[in-house]
Amino acid sequence: MFKILFYLICLFTISVSIHANPKSFYMKNGDTITGDVLSYDKQTGIYKVRSNFGVIEINKQDIANQKLHIILKNGDSITGILIERNDIHYSLQTSYGELTLLISDIDRVEIVEEDTNTSSKSSTWVFSNEELMDLYSDPTGFTMKKNTLYVSGLSWGYSVTDTLQLTTRYWDSITSGELNLRSKWMIFKGGSLEHKKAISIGSHIYSGGTPNKYIYQDVSDDDDSFDDEASLWGSIFMAYTASSIKPNNLGRFSKTIGTEITFYRHDPIMLRTYAGISYDLRKDLKLLSILFYDPYWEDNQTPLYFDLGFIYAYNEHLRVGIHFQRPFLSLYYKF
Repeated sequence: MFKILFYLICLFTISVSIHANPKSFYMKNGDTITGDVLSYDKQTGIYKVRSNFGVIEINKQDIANQKLHIILKNGDSITGILIERNDIHYSLQTSYGELTLLISDIDRVEIVEEDTNTSSKSSTWVFSNEELMDLYSDPTGFTMKKNTLYVSGLSWGYSVTDTLQLTTRYWDSITSGELNLRSKWMIFKGGSLEHKKAISIGSHIYSGGTPNKYIYQDVSDDDDSFDDEASLWGSIFMAYTASSIKPNNLGRFSKTIGTEITFYRHDPIMLRTYAGISYDLRKDLKLLSILFYDPYWEDNQTPLYFDLGFIYAYNEHLRVGIHFQRPFLSLYYKF
């Protein structure tokens, strides 16, 4: 009885491990088929695959020899023929033999296309692992990679670990003369190459100054709530981001929702809620759009606002952007 139970557990474990890493086949006609390999006949070169279309047979001769150029996060790169790709790794046939590269170590992937008429090569961008830490001023669910230092037109920051980053808005310190610190902690990150998701929480503490908000209230002559004495105030926030590779496998499409609550002296609690997207138009250009609810954003009675803009990657480190809401221009450099 115990032997039977043991064998059943082993079979179940093997079955789960097999189905946990489906194989993707890139066909010469442009199709991509992903599924679990049930069997492979070496004599005929036929794969039997359980896919979303059911159990199908794939002839090895119909599989394209796709040449990839993979750049790792540490700057190393390798070129080779794709053997296999799943949620965990890429396998390439290279001049150094068969190599396996973990997706967690990959920064971006490009398809190398050869022109048989001119013997020239060109690269088609596939995807980038870059994860925006903010949609302009609103945080996303992601944090910067460990040991990353960045400087922007309004702030600078450093990522202590892959899940914890510290930033400060130095421009606010210049104008108010007070210090501030924003801490962001990514408490969850999961998913695969195709679909990633993350949740972050954090706070932004100021030693003085005032929020860049508008509040209307009646003030009496003896009201001292508007004195200039410095006092601590700040905000707390939470953000969730889901990022997926686009259907054409060129770039990523990310969606973020979040909320921030600001506390300042005796003023009412100030709530800001937002939902935004980041869409890769091409390798060096992102489209950003945000819809946010913030009754204290402007000096009018409209609590709902919309922002649209672009971020252009001048190189691997420098980014510039423009959008409709203040501060209108963005600029940051990552080291």
